[in-house]
Amino acid sequence: MASISDEKLQELRDRVDLVAVVQRRVPLKKSGHDWKGLCPIHGEKTPSFYVIPDKKMFHCFGCGVSGDAIKFVMQVEGRSFREAVEQLANEAGVDLTPPDPEEARRSARRAALAEVNEKACTFYERVLWEHPKGEIAREHLRKRGITEDTARAWRLGYSPNLWDSLIKSHALKGVDPHLTEEAGLGVPRKKGQGLYDRFRGRLMIPIRESGRIVGFGGRLIEGQSEAKYLNSPDTPLYQKGLTLFALDRARESIRRDINAFFVEGYFDAIGLHQAGVPHAVATCGTALTPSHIDLVVRAGAKELAFIFDGDEAGIRAAQRACELAAAAGVPARVVIPPDGADPDEAILKLAKQGFRGLLGAAVEGIEFLVDRALAQLPKDAPVEARVRAVDAVRGVVQAAPSALSRELYVEKIAAKIGTGRDAIRRALGEKSAPPAARPAQKVSEPEKSAPPSVVKAELVILAAVLRHPELVRSLAHSGAVGEFVHPGLREAADAACSGQNADIAIRVVEPDSLRQRLLDAVREMEQAGDQTDAKRLSSLVKKHAQTVALERKQRASPRVPRA
Repeated sequence: MASISDEKLQELRDRVDLVAVVQRRVPLKKSGHDWKGLCPIHGEKTPSFYVIPDKKMFHCFGCGVSGDAIKFVMQVEGRSFREAVEQLANEAGVDLTPPDPEEARRSARRAALAEVNEKACTFYERVLWEHPKGEIAREHLRKRGITEDTARAWRLGYSPNLWDSLIKSHALKGVDPHLTEEAGLGVPRKKGQGLYDRFRGRLMIPIRESGRIVGFGGRLIEGQSEAKYLNSPDTPLYQKGLTLFALDRARESIRRDINAFFVEGYFDAIGLHQAGVPHAVATCGTALTPSHIDLVVRAGAKELAFIFDGDEAGIRAAQRACELAAAAGVPARVVIPPDGADPDEAILKLAKQGFRGLLGAAVEGIEFLVDRALAQLPKDAPVEARVRAVDAVRGVVQAAPSALSRELYVEKIAAKIGTGRDAIRRALGEKSAPPAARPAQKVSEPEKSAPPSVVKAELVILAAVLRHPELVRSLAHSGAVGEFVHPGLREAADAACSGQNADIAIRVVEPDSLRQRLLDAVREMEQAGDQTDAKRLSSLVKKHAQTVALERKQRASPRVPRA
């Protein structure tokens, strides 16, 4: 955070009323000198969340998360550090003007562009609701089923089918034409001087981020254009690949229900919000990116649902989305309208049952991808086609969340391909299943030789490192891996410390029951909002060493029964 000095950050922390910040989002009751309430981070029925005004910090005894006002806003609203600081500074009246003149100039430029967008939005709104030329757009909204209350709440507008109506409006308000051009609202004329309107004859949808309008999407209503939808170009204020439409409105629902719904277009998102499913977000006229996934995860989403049209393009988009979610390690589902059904009507019908109704109609993402790849395989397909089908699903099967789910996918693929499961496992990079006689063996020999307390300590350390890859170096330098008693967990820790990704580290753990325990440990940490850092890891390593030493001492000095 080089642009904000430590002095400014400390001034902010000193001036912010943490109790007031929390109370705007969480009901609190006085408890002695402190305040307490239900934790907004992990969800609970018995209050264990405390705000300590004297120390200007909060702490939850349920999930262990603690911090200052900045950390609270980041956790609860899914904002970045900068966004949280700027929001709190605005509320507390702290001037964060950066000392760096160049950064100050850039910040002022972004603020100026936001002001230009705000004036444009007001102009488009007035045309839509007050000018006769807006009737064609109002009629379009009525046909779409968008109510006036919804349209006004989202600040929809209309750009008349004229060459320079906005340019003239901005000129009358004294707006610098260079700013109009830089904001993506005006385009230089090919002949002569001046600008013409980028958006003409379009229903205008403002795109908001961090409390300000950063860009627009425009849906063609009248006039001629090859593009039904036109979007603002990237500017110093707006990058399509790093922005999600409606996230500002969906953030609270995503955090509360830990689910986010991705839809294809602006009006898909608006329609779902109007129907009572405020978890919907949409990309801004660009393909889904890992950054988009990261945005909703930071907002609190622990599961995603992708809602796309049932045509070939929609299927491809859903496939790409599921692959990105699998790569990010986020569980995902897919909602595809039935064949022949109107996508908008089908989705809105499901939306009437609430977001649970939409989730109930969704297919687990990895299963969707596997079914999709296998469905394209014709009956009696040649060997090459069957090999390609297995290659197509290798990555998504490896991303499955548990050994059991991977085994079920292996079984499905083997049946479809017409070959043995061991061959599919080898092709997918999976280890072969144990011989038939081994399943009756409830506990493996390594597990018997490793005391339960030691195995538990090693599972916690490994789960923490898999959840927080930045701790791998600390674990490697601690020398604790060499002290791991269970060989499977030691091998997994070695794999992690040698730079292998989490999937590979998990796959080397045997038997399956222990691998599942590791996956469960990681999942429990995620649900509890675990915030293990290097200090906490050091404590876990020290506790493991003590447990191992105690177990060795007890084995070396068995208790002698009295005669």
